[in-house]
Amino acid sequence: MRFMKATAQDMPKIMEIINDAKAMLKANGIDQWQKGYPDEAVMMEDINNNDLYFAQVEGETVAILALVFDIDPNYLHIEEGKWLTDLPYSVIHRVAVGKEHLGKGIMGRIFAHSEELTLEKGLQSMRIDTHPENKSMQRALTKAGYAYCGHVFMSNGDLRYAYEKPLI
Repeated sequence: MRFMKATAQDMPKIMEIINDAKAMLKANGIDQWQKGYPDEAVMMEDINNNDLYFAQVEGETVAILALVFDIDPNYLHIEEGKWLTDLPYSVIHRVAVGKEHLGKGIMGRIFAHSEELTLEKGLQSMRIDTHPENKSMQRALTKAGYAYCGHVFMSNGDLRYAYEKPLI
């Protein structure tokens, strides 16, 4: 797997993958990403922050993700649990696999490659959050070695389950 930085010219493909993910979540009765977020403005902010990547396998785009090598302010307070470590960490946000690539182990490969890049940046842990009803993401996280740590709240007040994986 290879990560390529996304650019503004990639917006049609980015939104295609995001909209496919929104449709899949809706079909599964999950209200995550059903109120407009993430939209083009959010994705453009990720691009401008140099955080948005395409995940490619054999030259084909299979997924997108924001990989952030900075503290997430939403993670400063955790409830009903605690983070596993106080180590410097990176965060995966807004990750989505193209509908034609679902069920092919792409998410596990995204986690593994993100972990390699995190270590290369000198960070020692990975954090991620997901919607309480997004059981497929929770399974993928557990399978990849992430531990459930508690609840965090997004800036809009939405509850998310928080996970961490120390890399050292």
